[in-house]
Amino acid sequence: MQSVADVEVKDLRMVFNREGEDLPVVDNVSLSVQRGSFLSIVGPSGCGKTTLLRMLAGLLKPTSGTVTLNPEREKQGVAFIPQAAQLLPWRTLLQNAVLGMELKGPVLPAGIDRVRSAIEEYGLKGFESSLPAELSGGMAQRVAVIRALESCPRILFCDEPFSQIDFVTRLELNTRFKKMCRVQAITTVFVTHNIEEAIFLGDTVVVMSDRPTSILKTYAPHLSIGSENAVECRKSPEFPELFQQIWKDLRNV
Repeated sequence: MQSVADVEVKDLRMVFNREGEDLPVVDNVSLSVQRGSFLSIVGPSGCGKTTLLRMLAGLLKPTSGTVTLNPEREKQGVAFIPQAAQLLPWRTLLQNAVLGMELKGPVLPAGIDRVRSAIEEYGLKGFESSLPAELSGGMAQRVAVIRALESCPRILFCDEPFSQIDFVTRLELNTRFKKMCRVQAITTVFVTHNIEEAIFLGDTVVVMSDRPTSILKTYAPHLSIGSENAVECRKSPEFPELFQQIWKDLRNV
């Protein structure tokens, strides 16, 4: 069966103008993300990963090049998880978590129950009535993840969604997040600074160069142990080898 691309990027460039001077940020990026697959993007801090992601999600117009989302899947739903949770301050945790559903239509009781279940799974039970000001940064970010996933997107763009979460919880959430994306066959593009996270989550890992960023290397992790568990996967002999390769790529940028 021939695979279908949900995200097609060709010759993408972005040049910002700062005080009359051109600042190239993204240079000649081309890539393809197949339906239901998971693409991890890693690169040096400030290289342009977020700018690239925002162009892919249609939040930023490129200087040149094209981004094409599969129209059928785009119509079914696209979601974006930003670095900062961006919760509505006047809404409770539960109300923020169901916002993605509300934007698609009336929220049925079964939908509320599903969100409540996700809140418990993400370690937030008991805070349903709390306002964003009463939540830690990591808790707010978990709400943003729930808000996106429970809207049942077909294409999902993520900008370091777990960066503010402690290490142990992050591993647990990585496992849940990967399972959810697999079960729902969500086509996912995921930016992270965490090499281990990129290897575990990604069917493909793209390593970006320094600014103006372009694709430096592409890897396809095939973990023989614990590929569905963020802790167990580290026992796979391929894991440390791939980590070292990507580490060297980034050190030599």
